Amino acid sequence: MVKLEKLFMNTVSHKKHVIKRACRLIDLIPVNENQHFLEVGCGTGAVSLHCAKTYPFTVTGVDVDPEQIEMAQSYATGADVEFLEGDATHLPFEDETFDIVLSFGVMHHIPNWPDALQEILRVLKSNSYFIYWDIMYPGLLAKIGKSFTHNYGVTTLDVFNQFVKENNLSEIHTSVEKSFGFHQLEAVLQKS
Repeated sequence: MVKLEKLFMNTVSHKKHVIKRACRLIDLIPVNENQHFLEVGCGTGAVSLHCAKTYPFTVTGVDVDPEQIEMAQSYATGADVEFLEGDATHLPFEDETFDIVLSFGVMHHIPNWPDALQEILRVLKSNSYFIYWDIMYPGLLAKIGKSFTHNYGVTTLDVFNQFVKENNLSEIHTSVEKSFGFHQLEAVLQKS
């Protein structure tokens, strides 16, 4: 993530917006005691910290950026949440560890983002939930983007929808909005 984007992502207003979206989507699934919750790409941990204080979850946040994890850990004083440095394409967890996995605005930063989605499914228990939001490139922008970038993932609705179908994920909720020529996909999916 470039420095300007990191500055934006770490603003209070952005964190509040993301927390609000996360809570709205979490409210679409059954919440029970002792569910294990993972945020992939947690940044400074705003969503993870909010979830640890609001829901009866055991919360873990993981991010590839050591500076973001260090900040998250400094904010977590007294909170029941664990923050770890880790790569979304090689998550440091056993198979079927989590009841809920959330990933917001992360996949477009990962060149091999389908591998990260496979890792999320690997660590997600059966009959559990994947909560997702990210930018999706429409047709022509995807073709242009793929030819110019090697550090970002050019996520597309077609590839994401194919992933959902191939992995027999049930759609609890999906919504696509168009913004600045891109699509924004939010989804709540259940692993069978």
